[in-house]
Amino acid sequence: MAHKDNNKNGEKWLSKADALKLDTFQKSLNIFRDLNGEFPLQYIIALVEISRHEGLSLTDLSKKTNLTLSTLSRIVGALSDYRANGEPYHLVDLRVSATSRRTKEIFLTDKGKALVTTLLKKLS
Repeated sequence: MAHKDNNKNGEKWLSKADALKLDTFQKSLNIFRDLNGEFPLQYIIALVEISRHEGLSLTDLSKKTNLTLSTLSRIVGALSDYRANGEPYHLVDLRVSATSRRTKEIFLTDKGKALVTTLLKKLS
């Protein structure tokens, strides 16, 4: 089915401003595509939350993203140095909490901060 630019009245349904916003959104997604052509959306969601709340635990990340702990454990492993299949991304670092040795806190690496900085520049 072909994409139609116009609605039933022959008018464009998407404003130029909204088209530009979508273009910016697409360009920001391409940052992750450049990292890996199949970088999963769930990884992006997790990385954004880690960026916004550095030092959060896996449990806190689960609450903020509505992703299960098992899913996030796999995602954070891939974003850090522990990816089971394929090359890890080295975007986050896991550190043992100063208050509870059983809790690991998640922080961006320099590479992760550089990626988020690039993303923010694309969005401005």
